[in-house]
Amino acid sequence: MIKRTERLQGSKNRRDDEYYTLYDDIAAEVRHYLPQLRGKRILCPCDWDESYNEEIVFKEEGYVLGRDLFSQEGTIKNIDVAQTNAKIEKRLDMVKCQFVEYLLNQAEEWGFRSISVSGYNPKTGEGVRFQDIDYSHYDVIITNPPFSQFDEFIDILVKNKKQFLVIGPQTAPTEKSIIRHFQNGNIRVGYHYHLSGFRRPDGSVLPKQHNTPRSSMWYTNLQVDENEKQIVMSCSYEENPERYPRYVNYDAIEVPTVAEIPYDYDGEMGVPITFMQKYNPKQFEIMGSSRQLGKPMKDCVEPDAVYSKGGMRFYLAEGNKHYKCLWDRIVIKHRKEDE
Repeated sequence: MIKRTERLQGSKNRRDDEYYTLYDDIAAEVRHYLPQLRGKRILCPCDWDESYNEEIVFKEEGYVLGRDLFSQEGTIKNIDVAQTNAKIEKRLDMVKCQFVEYLLNQAEEWGFRSISVSGYNPKTGEGVRFQDIDYSHYDVIITNPPFSQFDEFIDILVKNKKQFLVIGPQTAPTEKSIIRHFQNGNIRVGYHYHLSGFRRPDGSVLPKQHNTPRSSMWYTNLQVDENEKQIVMSCSYEENPERYPRYVNYDAIEVPTVAEIPYDYDGEMGVPITFMQKYNPKQFEIMGSSRQLGKPMKDCVEPDAVYSKGGMRFYLAEGNKHYKCLWDRIVIKHRKEDE
């Protein structure tokens, strides 16, 4: 179980972090926020080495090669949309970063102030790490960061009070730092919960059937239409309490699917992480995740109990001192109307 869960989160090694977002996925999501990007200074950090093969920064006299993305001081150069839009439209085929290509296509209509790019090659140490960027020069960050550094990346953006739209693993809300940002209103899920695929460094496409694009989604602190995120509940706890067993190592009931969330239970409920797709802070309060709230099983069951060592997760009793370990759960409560 643990190996599969960790795979869904994204590998901790460099190779599995090298996935590039497809244009269609970017267009489908970013279009919802274009009015909010008007007049903004946009930064697309490209961790890993893709940006070094691109000709996406421009001067008045023409194109600047990827090796000239940075000044001698290591600072990030800007794409001046006002001066270069005509050239960009003629040579969009030269832009390989799909985030930048899409934004350049929209720049004139939506009046972006600037589009900037940063890059870092961990193999050579060239470029600027996202940890070292001076974010005071930018308003909105749009990118697909390395999943193995997602928590740190979001922490930095929140600390610098930046708006952002980024792709991350669907399991991110189970992490302590990310769930805290959800609780504090610093982050929410975007409009699309899965991606149609990723492009590998060799140019091949990782299809949507693969775990990585299927378990990835958009996160943002830009405004999202909450009317699109409403869970209609038709199940009753009072009428069918046996449908919702209580966890052995935490005082909450198990709700196996989002569709089965009861409308008449006021206590804490554990729901699958797919709940985040429809999470509306006006409907529900997030209490935490099973990774933080679950108590050690050794403190909750008989000394000779049988259960899988699944780490800090919630467990259900199966009888005869056997206990079943569940996948990650988000713990929620109904938000009262006067809150």
